[in-house]
Amino acid sequence: MGHRHDRHTHALTGSGAEPVSEKLLRAYWIAIALNLLFVGVEFAVGRLSHSLGLVSDAGHKLLDVFTLVIALAGFLFARKQGAREADFRRISAIIALVNALILLVTVCFILFESIGKLSDPAPVSGAAISWTAAAGILVSGVSAWLLMRHRGDINTRAAFLHMATDSLLSLGVVLSGIVISLTGAHIIDPLVSLVIAAVILFNTVRLLRDAFRSLFPGR
Repeated sequence: MGHRHDRHTHALTGSGAEPVSEKLLRAYWIAIALNLLFVGVEFAVGRLSHSLGLVSDAGHKLLDVFTLVIALAGFLFARKQGAREADFRRISAIIALVNALILLVTVCFILFESIGKLSDPAPVSGAAISWTAAAGILVSGVSAWLLMRHRGDINTRAAFLHMATDSLLSLGVVLSGIVISLTGAHIIDPLVSLVIAAVILFNTVRLLRDAFRSLFPGR
């Protein structure tokens, strides 16, 4: 589940060659809306079912949303007459910094909750975990399919690959729900959330590093 997320930073380092079409922009808007809606649903289900695994996975899917938002901002900026690459890089870096701060708060919340529940894990519904995470795989799949037709652009290709590979993390959550249902080992839920928190933290640090490099290229 700890795959690398180099793709998060592609939108900070340049744009691709594909013309910015209305179809391309529409694909991004739909993918952003789908993933943002699912983040809200997964977080709500996670809180109601006391599943830190789902809450953590929702936080991880925010990375998907942020990746798409940064790429979309670049495309919208590229359509402006007289738009300069330096301005685009600065805007992308600022967006990335804001996103990274939100993700750091999310990680702190997940770690605090997970560590507290390791000694006394709350009963969770394995079925709720599995079905919700499975829906997340579907959302990632639909998003990847929308972007698949525009893979000539480097940013879109990066977002497509990210959506496709992040389904593996959701698959891990699905499997944890199945194991909980079969064994009643509720401690698996906070353990899974700690793994996801580590993945989010690792990639948030990378996002911060690349954002600072874009804002201060000489340092």
